[in-house]
Amino acid sequence: MKLKIAALILIAGTFCSAGCRKFLLVEPVDKLSGNAFWKKPADVEAYVSDMYGQFRDKLSSTSFIAASGELRSGQVRMSPETDDPVRRAYIDVAGQNDLLGLIAPNAKWNTTNFNFPSMTKWKEFYRVIQSANIMEEELAKRTIPELSTGDLNRYTAEAVFIRCMTYLFLVRLYGDVPYYTEAYLSKPLPRTNMVTVIDNCIADLEKRVNDLPWNYKDPSMRAVRATKGGALAMLMYMHMWNAGFDKGKKQEHYEKTVALGKELMQSGTYKLLPIEEFHNIFKGRSQEGLLEIAQNYNYGETLSLYASFSDMLLHVPYKSGHTFSMGFFRASFLRMLYPEGEQDMRRLLWFDQYMLADNGRFMFLKFTNVYAHAGEGGNPDDNVIIFRYAGVILLTAEAMAETGRTDEAVALLNIIRDRAGAPRYIATGVDNLRQAIYIEQAKELMGEGVYYFDLVRTGRVMDQKWCYYPLSADQFERGGWTWPLSPSVMDNNPLMTLNNYWTN
Repeated sequence: MKLKIAALILIAGTFCSAGCRKFLLVEPVDKLSGNAFWKKPADVEAYVSDMYGQFRDKLSSTSFIAASGELRSGQVRMSPETDDPVRRAYIDVAGQNDLLGLIAPNAKWNTTNFNFPSMTKWKEFYRVIQSANIMEEELAKRTIPELSTGDLNRYTAEAVFIRCMTYLFLVRLYGDVPYYTEAYLSKPLPRTNMVTVIDNCIADLEKRVNDLPWNYKDPSMRAVRATKGGALAMLMYMHMWNAGFDKGKKQEHYEKTVALGKELMQSGTYKLLPIEEFHNIFKGRSQEGLLEIAQNYNYGETLSLYASFSDMLLHVPYKSGHTFSMGFFRASFLRMLYPEGEQDMRRLLWFDQYMLADNGRFMFLKFTNVYAHAGEGGNPDDNVIIFRYAGVILLTAEAMAETGRTDEAVALLNIIRDRAGAPRYIATGVDNLRQAIYIEQAKELMGEGVYYFDLVRTGRVMDQKWCYYPLSADQFERGGWTWPLSPSVMDNNPLMTLNNYWTN
């Protein structure tokens, strides 16, 4: 059965050959699965599980989370003591936004393990989207006798959830992208304005959010499968992205984010764990988790060795074979987030005495659960966090600050600061509140792959206080925050264009 599912997904996701004149073509359903599939709940469960697997494989293709969401801020530097200075130079290259240098095929890091050119290719993401579209259509037109109406609606909602999650990643990477929900598309598509893409995803997910459960009976599915809480969080992040680019409707997006955040918090489904239990948060499947990509070192279910952010910010005893860390967060950045003399348990738990060393002695201890021992060479197996409850609280606080709900925003900000053992924030004006919330987001979500995207959506990517090598206003408008696209995306599609910032 596993081989059958793998073949099904491969066919569903395979792009046209060089001789094909159709864009995003998939085989007709009678060739795809015949009469042997979509017959029982196990078929549906296997299909949706493989969709998550496809998404996970894309994140494992390179140091995806670090390269997309952390390194481009320039707040991480290569360690001067690294024992691999040629290959690990990518840390500084990414931080300078030299993405053409980062993806150069002859760069030493790409001729070995890192494969950064994969960041310019969206084919794997569209395989996930194709699979979701097929699943939505097949469930709508077929009768599966053993599948209840509730489960049918849940699986359909899960397909929509996965599709929207994938589009969110695509937009944050490339800006405008082709958008479609048709299962068996056979015509070329141009790129759609990213605001429209996100608006469409919001509309689709809103129709299905109530078909998703708050929780599953099986605890192993907590946070690693679509839930109503995960969908509400995704809607919030999509609204906040569009608030940064659709200026005429930003207040509407902020208001909707506040409403979604309140619904999620009032559900009583999620809670913040004590900060001393942070290992349980990042091990995964905790009551703080909303959406995660699962890893398990003991069972070999991990991202590739160089995909983990931990790979570059740890050394022995947490990273076997590395006397020094490959990189470090700049001390100037950390001093801004953690003022001298201000109490904060995250400072004590997530860093050691070399927090401000600006060299290879630095370690970031946030992700240090089960880790490899001498001779094993692996990374800690913490889950990859996509959304978690603390982030939702802070996002709600941000939207509240933008809609004049200052007291409510301060209250939410202080929930996170209380959990961290940090002094409570006292309101001193809306601009100071905005900054305090942003600092809290930078501290709380550090290393979780959202910092650069927050820089982009808030415009702080143009401010050296937050981005070490800031973009100019002109560079930002021309798409300097996007990733270059491989010319292969134009194969057999006369309507396709590349990201001009990287081609001119």
